[in-house]
Amino acid sequence: MELWKEGVKHLKYNNFYIIYGLLFLIYIINILFDSSVIHLVISWSAVVTLVMSSFRATNLFRLMGLIFSCAGVYMSLTSGVRWYEIPEQITSTFPMLIFLSVLPWMASAFSIGEYDQNLSKIINSKNNQLPELYGKSLTTTYSLVVFINISAIYIGQQILMKKLSGVKESIRNDFIIKTTLRTFSLAAIWSPMEIIVGITIDATNISFLEYLPWLLLCSFLMAVIDVKFNKDKLPAVEVSDQSNINKSRLVKALAKLFFILFIFFAIIITANNIFETTFILTVSLIILPFTFIWSICMRRTIIFLKYGWKSWKNYNNNLQNFVVLFLSLALFSEGFNKTPMPEILQYVLGQISDYYLLIFIFITLIYFLMGLIGVHPIATIAILIEILNPLFDIINPLSIGLVLIISSLATSGFTPYGINAIITVQNLGVSPYYITKKNMPFSILMATTGILIAMIVL
Repeated sequence: MELWKEGVKHLKYNNFYIIYGLLFLIYIINILFDSSVIHLVISWSAVVTLVMSSFRATNLFRLMGLIFSCAGVYMSLTSGVRWYEIPEQITSTFPMLIFLSVLPWMASAFSIGEYDQNLSKIINSKNNQLPELYGKSLTTTYSLVVFINISAIYIGQQILMKKLSGVKESIRNDFIIKTTLRTFSLAAIWSPMEIIVGITIDATNISFLEYLPWLLLCSFLMAVIDVKFNKDKLPAVEVSDQSNINKSRLVKALAKLFFILFIFFAIIITANNIFETTFILTVSLIILPFTFIWSICMRRTIIFLKYGWKSWKNYNNNLQNFVVLFLSLALFSEGFNKTPMPEILQYVLGQISDYYLLIFIFITLIYFLMGLIGVHPIATIAILIEILNPLFDIINPLSIGLVLIISSLATSGFTPYGINAIITVQNLGVSPYYITKKNMPFSILMATTGILIAMIVL
């Protein structure tokens, strides 16, 4: 065991990106050839990768992975599945891991185009007063999230920490927590770069275009409410000046950015309708060629490839937490589906299927409770989808999907053990429970808004 640990430790900084990259590449190749032999190789390789990754995962993810794996294997064995067939269940979450793996390429294209620097210039006001910057800070983080997802939290907070360097620490921290974590929730609910959105689209078989207007409605409505109620509560303290801003250049850069976003959305929607792949896998396969062509248009291809490759290597060398979560979650989900439990829960929900509001509240409460104890929303949604699946024929699946997406991402603003909170704790040095205290009311209001919109859609 000690030799095994030392071997894994030796791989820590150099080679894990190769292991993950090859595994994902073989999986994509097998989509084309659909070989049972290749599938078997991938399955057992994934089991070995799960064990190796668990040694490098944080204690929280290692514990979650152990619980999900043991529970999943136990449920499969007691349901009559042969032990050598269990590894074949582990590949169901590969599209999600591939999606996470390629995100650095989008972030790299975004950075070399200096779009993050241009967006940071939005955070400026004539009088340099803190209340005037709340809406602009929200706008900046919002734009970042749509393109680079979770990376936007780190970049947005770094921008604001520099901008608010002269502001009292407690005021600065409250400002940053609200404008970055809340905004992530608002922007992520309609972004195809958000994995929860992709999972829900695939589960409900409802197109992204049908979700989009309702998710945008919730997003912008909550953004207006948040700015309205928080802007006036901020003290009129002065922030550092930011001069020499070329407004015409800024507007031009932002116009290009949103044009690129439109093209990206159009390609995703078209490809998803043409090819027989899941929404998440479609987005994953589009990101690299799209960003490569984007770099050509910017005439920065060499820089993009160098910077993107370095970012991809570093990111995938530290992907172990997600690998442990998703691969163990696959075992749990498949095992759970083979037990009588889904049918029991489905029966209970079927008895109250006429009470739509109760079902929507049930979904939200599960998300919030799981979030508070550190269970990732992706783990929660995997269980909920199996339970709710029979209700898609009774209740408008679009309504259920809206609650699944909005309530899930509402929790990202307050969960004390989530990735967003971890990044914020590292940047600001605050307690994770302080984040929960500050953002819980907003998250409840956002989830409630999602339920109301879902009731309207019915």
